[in-house]
Amino acid sequence: MAGGGPPAPRSGEGSGPGRPLIRPAQPSDEARLGEIAYLTGFFGDSARAYFPDQQLFADLWVRPYLHLDHNVSFVAQVGSEVVGYILGSVDEAEYRHALLRDLARTVLPGALSQRYRRPLSGLPYLTRTLLYPSPHAPEREFPAHLHLNLLPNARGLGLGRNLLRTFLHQLADRGVAGVQLSTTDRNQAALGLYTNEGFGVSASRPTPLWTPWLTQPVQQLCLTRPMVR
Repeated sequence: MAGGGPPAPRSGEGSGPGRPLIRPAQPSDEARLGEIAYLTGFFGDSARAYFPDQQLFADLWVRPYLHLDHNVSFVAQVGSEVVGYILGSVDEAEYRHALLRDLARTVLPGALSQRYRRPLSGLPYLTRTLLYPSPHAPEREFPAHLHLNLLPNARGLGLGRNLLRTFLHQLADRGVAGVQLSTTDRNQAALGLYTNEGFGVSASRPTPLWTPWLTQPVQQLCLTRPMVR
């Protein structure tokens, strides 16, 4: 593993009982991270509004990151409770391979068994993601990407900043050229965090992706940050 292995657990505010801790994400965190992803997957609220099957949601948007060869994902923990995460990859091709592997080994067999209660319920949203894809920056310049989510009661504690800085530090150690992420103009708190940490808007366009659930289009943004200067 580049950079001498995963960093030791860290916290900018001490590591005693009940104190915030940032540590590498592990496959054993999968169930909890899937739960957090689902509870925050609709502009900070539950994804149930547009994706009724929680297990399928977690298998699609959490599981692949925990089985990458290069682990750069981290969790925020307060006491014994995981309250947030940053999931990401250093290379888009590696992520796509992990996603396809997950589809073949977990999602498709799960759809034919009893793993999912409502496996077809997310089709309207999945179809719209194909019809209205998010803008992306060139992978050669920005090969890494990330997703950051915190439970509502964990916001405002500086955990998002600590997660992001830990993640960026890993990218810098590995010599990654740059990182990108997708968000919308409704996510003002996250936009402030990313801007303060050196991200800028590289692409922006209105999208009707969320119109069935928000009744209006939003502005989809691609944010980028070069790592190697």
